[in-house]
Amino acid sequence: MMKRIRKMALVGVLGIVMSSCASMFLTVTDKAARIQPGMTKDEVTEIMGRTPDYRRFANGRDEWEYRTLLNNDDYDVVVLDFRNGHVAQMDSFREVRHHHPHPDSKR
Repeated sequence: MMKRIRKMALVGVLGIVMSSCASMFLTVTDKAARIQPGMTKDEVTEIMGRTPDYRRFANGRDEWEYRTLLNNDDYDVVVLDFRNGHVAQMDSFREVRHHHPHPDSKR
């Protein structure tokens, strides 16, 4: 009976660890899909798992930008616009970097 309890506890712990790790590898656009208008900055930070990479503010607006570097050197970008501390707008897009071959490389 004790072995069975230990085995079930181990399975439970592994399940928690695996689900935690999976969220670490989500891109910012995957996480941003959970963001809704009216959410607070604290709620956004909890969903995104970190503070923004860039922040701009002026005239009562506060803009947060999150970026994830992808394998091909492109970025997934999410820009959130806060008004009075709550999400008012969101934009997400892929920033494609132009890849130029080195001039000395052969074709």
